[in-house]
Amino acid sequence: MNLNYNDEVSPGDVIAVGDIHGRYDLLDKLLQTLKNTEAIVIFLGDIIDRGGQDIQVVERVRKLTEDPESEGLSGCFCLMGNHEDLFIEAVEKGSEELKLWLRNGGNFEQYAELQDHLDWFKDLPIFLTVGETLFVHAGLVPGKDPRQTIERGDYKQLLWIREPFLSFGPRFQSWNPGLNQVVFGHTPEGFQPYEIEDGVCIDTGAVYTDVLTAYNATVNTYFQTSA
Repeated sequence: MNLNYNDEVSPGDVIAVGDIHGRYDLLDKLLQTLKNTEAIVIFLGDIIDRGGQDIQVVERVRKLTEDPESEGLSGCFCLMGNHEDLFIEAVEKGSEELKLWLRNGGNFEQYAELQDHLDWFKDLPIFLTVGETLFVHAGLVPGKDPRQTIERGDYKQLLWIREPFLSFGPRFQSWNPGLNQVVFGHTPEGFQPYEIEDGVCIDTGAVYTDVLTAYNATVNTYFQTSA
């Protein structure tokens, strides 16, 4: 598989950012590359847990979603990941959910500060479409419109799914032939992004590999920052 790496960004380009997991150092480096490019940035979720700099990441990403012009972007969105969902349930449902969040890398030292952003977490979209590309944290149920998945109350599938999505892809022809690509995170395979049928995964396990990956969906190029 030949991936085209190029960090040139033009105004209006749509840039997806893989799972950050509390690595503010990598996020800051990436945003230096994107500053004043007038790009549109979409974070794919899992911005918290494991990396230790959770509140710094959340505050920076939230500010960008609320005021993208402050760093020279033309727009910024953050999707919900399974770790944001775990945190919401830890706060709202009690001890067992709190234990589950902690077992999955939750940062108890910043638990109180993160609660200040609870409403923001709860309002994060599950997926976004821009042109012919759909952005989601983990993936889609093959052949199923994600809106229907959410309406059935199964939104967690879009935050956690691996198989059969990784093997079969989104199967756009079954529900929206106007789409041709899904961009997702959640399932890293080392420090390189990889392709599936009609899709690309840009989670490169930043907390373990020290590599954070971004994808320019407008021109089909990748760029990375590393520690």
